[in-house]
Amino acid sequence: MRTLRRGDTGSDVKSLQTALTRAGYDPGAINGVFGAQTETAVKQFQRVLGLVQDGVVGPRTWPFVTPFIEEADPEVLRRGSKGAAVTRLQNALIKAGFSPGNVDGLFGTQTQSAVRAFQRAQGLPETGVVDANTWLGLGPFIDARTVMLRRGDQGMQVRMAQTALARAGFSPGTIDGIFGPNTQAAVRAFQKAKGLTVDGIIGPRTWAALTAYMGGGSTINYTVQPGDTLWLIAQRFNTTVDAILQLNPHTDPNLIYPGEVLKIPVRV
Repeated sequence: MRTLRRGDTGSDVKSLQTALTRAGYDPGAINGVFGAQTETAVKQFQRVLGLVQDGVVGPRTWPFVTPFIEEADPEVLRRGSKGAAVTRLQNALIKAGFSPGNVDGLFGTQTQSAVRAFQRAQGLPETGVVDANTWLGLGPFIDARTVMLRRGDQGMQVRMAQTALARAGFSPGTIDGIFGPNTQAAVRAFQKAKGLTVDGIIGPRTWAALTAYMGGGSTINYTVQPGDTLWLIAQRFNTTVDAILQLNPHTDPNLIYPGEVLKIPVRV
């Protein structure tokens, strides 16, 4: 990428503006024009990273910008991220016993170090990036009082809830971060089984109950239902038949039966 500064235009500027927006900053309209607001956003980004705040996107700044171009999910957090999701992360890290420094919504070096330490303790890859599996590990440490999810909602917390429901044996359909009718039905069934108010809404009490099924693991136990095939199960959990068979080496791919328990790799 070429060095960018105020006054530049073009597709590289548009990519920069997209990345800044995903990171939690406001560069103004994503229009490919490097104006005053984009410059201010760059300086704020540089300050969080501990870089020289010159508003110029050169060889020192681009390496931190690029991951936000490549990763479309704004709830995948990394050094440089800013906003409410970072605050939620920092509070969860503190509750888990890993200090991120000030709870300021800014993902700096101390927050990155705390994330790495948490990942190491959870047996997760020490990337310093808060991806879906790291969020799952943090699930039990998120303040349940802040959670309110219902049909129509989307995002990482919905994915976390869907994965927990699947692990608990209540299929939410595809684990896609979209709170649709299948997820709502699974929530209702889970609430009924746990003696909770059956309203299909994931509030503090339901979230607290779901956290027992969260964690950094990447597999779930699935009980085969009538009419299931390995192909249908693989489609449901966004995986492959081969991946399922690798986890279940004694399973006959041509003969699965209702009630059989299979280990399923979960891609969240």
